[in-house]
Amino acid sequence: EMDGSLIMSGLEMSEAGMYQCFCYNTIEITQTYMAVSVKNMTIPVSIDGNDKAEGVYNENIIVPCQANGYPLPVVTWYKDNEEITALYDLRYSISQENFKDHVISRLRVISVKDSDAGVLTCRAVNQKVTTFVAELQIEFIVGHEIAPSISLSDISIQVDASIVFAAVAYGYPTPSVSWFKGADKVPITTGGRYTVAASSLLIDGAQSSDTGLYIVRAENRVGEAYANATISLGVDSAMIYGTTSGAVGLLLIIAVLILLYVLMKQKQKKNYVPPKAAPTPTEKEIERRKCAFTEDDEKKSLKSESKEQFDDENGGFEVTDVIEMEKPGAIFEAPIPPTLYPNMPSQPDGDSSSSSSSESEESDSSSYGSNTKIVKTKKVKKSKVAPS
Repeated sequence: EMDGSLIMSGLEMSEAGMYQCFCYNTIEITQTYMAVSVKNMTIPVSIDGNDKAEGVYNENIIVPCQANGYPLPVVTWYKDNEEITALYDLRYSISQENFKDHVISRLRVISVKDSDAGVLTCRAVNQKVTTFVAELQIEFIVGHEIAPSISLSDISIQVDASIVFAAVAYGYPTPSVSWFKGADKVPITTGGRYTVAASSLLIDGAQSSDTGLYIVRAENRVGEAYANATISLGVDSAMIYGTTSGAVGLLLIIAVLILLYVLMKQKQKKNYVPPKAAPTPTEKEIERRKCAFTEDDEKKSLKSESKEQFDDENGGFEVTDVIEMEKPGAIFEAPIPPTLYPNMPSQPDGDSSSSSSSESEESDSSSYGSNTKIVKTKKVKKSKVAPS
């Protein structure tokens, strides 16, 4: 005897229905039927869908929302927290398709306008347990059609390096991007070392054969645009690193030299000792210096020439005698040559005035010392000589 029981666990609504069992051997075949129903079954409500929808100005759009649960949930739509009904706007309509354990509701908007932009809400409620609620908020964007544009820049590569050749595409609706190589426009698709991702081309382990002209195309329902650029071999990265390292090393050496110079200057400034100021002279020292200056002035005045002038009715003249004192107490008067002044009266040798003058001069010269020059000026009366 065999046990041919069918064990079912975790039943779902789709598993309800009629089941048939067959039994047979070499003699005969028998069968039986069994109805299976799922009762008092409740599935929590959930919503699947995108949280963003993009509409094009003056174009139609359908926004779907799938609500899961059992019993089947009831779906309602809202725009900016206001329920969308048949009277809300004639351009809005709602359709629904029921399945065993979920519902697909669709919101259709005809001839989209800028005012349609906002927040759409899909709300699902369980028919038996009203506390089972789910919501999906959809950001609805309205865009105006824009013809595509695209740009691409030249790049240089290193052999065996992985690169990203990126293009910048713009337009609405968002344009699709295609890649081509060479003037013959050989299409490039994902495979091998190439990967096309959105508006970028990824090359793994670049080789010299990857250099050349590349063309990229951006296309949407408004139009299409092209751009091209080249890939070339760049300078070896090791060479770049070496050059950069050398420049950095030179900068470091210069910085160290500047630092040493600054430290040396600071040390010199720190060790500098200013010269001591001259002491302030005392009153006795000031008086002594004054006396020394007075004696010097007197000596200088004795060395200057002393002149006396006289006039008579026919005029006068000046005679200068220089007397040098070679020894203290000895005064010598330089004689005046008679040929220079023939009419000058001679002076007696034993004149008392001359003697007294000599004594006076002797006493004066003896007070100063040797090698002192004294300039004396004599007044001489010019005699009139009658014509012969």
